[in-house]
Amino acid sequence: MVRRRSSVVRNGLCVLVVLVLSGCTSPAAQPSSPLATVPLPTPVPGQCATGTVGRTVPADDGFRRAVANAGRRVVRLPARTIAFDDFTPANGTLDGGVVLASARGIVGAGVGRTVFEVAPGTSTRAGDIPTGFPNTNQLSVLKVDGDRTVLRGFAVQGTDQGHLYNGLRVDHGSGLRASQIRVAAIPGDAASPPGETFGINDYRTAGSQWSDVVVDGAGVGASGFGVNNSTDITICSTLSKQNRYGMGFAFWQSSGVRCIDCRAIGNGRAGFNFERVTGSNELVRPVAIGNAYGVRISNDLGTGTFRIVDPPLTDGHFVVTLPYRYNGRPNLQKASGITLIVGGKPRPDLLRIERY
Repeated sequence: MVRRRSSVVRNGLCVLVVLVLSGCTSPAAQPSSPLATVPLPTPVPGQCATGTVGRTVPADDGFRRAVANAGRRVVRLPARTIAFDDFTPANGTLDGGVVLASARGIVGAGVGRTVFEVAPGTSTRAGDIPTGFPNTNQLSVLKVDGDRTVLRGFAVQGTDQGHLYNGLRVDHGSGLRASQIRVAAIPGDAASPPGETFGINDYRTAGSQWSDVVVDGAGVGASGFGVNNSTDITICSTLSKQNRYGMGFAFWQSSGVRCIDCRAIGNGRAGFNFERVTGSNELVRPVAIGNAYGVRISNDLGTGTFRIVDPPLTDGHFVVTLPYRYNGRPNLQKASGITLIVGGKPRPDLLRIERY
């Protein structure tokens, strides 16, 4: 891949070459990048808000310094690869970069133009990778904290570190608006912790809205888009593909999930996987192709309701998989809590429940 000159962040200090942009408009030239060529579903206007950027501050004195001194403004990033030189401690996690609550978000110059990564071979944190279920991997390339945060127009790229880690983690926020983001080649090796890592991890948030997102596991990913302990999340026009070891979309212990025009393609396990998900949830025009399971729902604590609207049918049916057991316990998710809507009408005759 042809790469622009990058700035390496070392011990929290760096100087970025400034690219002056007019507002948030990306230059017309398109870089050579596999992330920029991934096809997307056609967005549905009005389904997911992208957030208002408002006042911005340019990252002209280093990414970390700009974030720390943003004064609740959005940090505007130039077209650069911003490469961190290790995972560093950050409030219980280890991260390449952290967007603190002092900044109201980050807006890049566009996918394939502003790219975050950990510089190849620079991690010294292999010893911090946990062993044994249910311990989870706490390393991420980029972590975002804060409420009403806007994220837009950048990519997160996996690199070889000799160990597993996560991509983009959004942590304990409310009202997130994230759009035009690509994550690629984040390494994992299992469908459960600690080998299950996430390209994107929406963790303990409320009211998040994501749109125009691609998570490309590139054959090395575990689970693509993870939602863990979050409520009232909406995901629009998002593709999760080629996550070899895990799920396209993995929802755990969350509620109020809504996916609109989302696609899960070529993932090792379920395309859309729900575990311990409660409340009212909806999949509108979901597409699951080339996964071990299309939609799979497991719950050892109770049951949720799932409304599936106008999905493509296979052999005249839509299949939902309900395992008999989950975590060694009976699966309590009720088939009666799953409704298939086709052409505006309930169609229980077209819904097929499969068990194993």
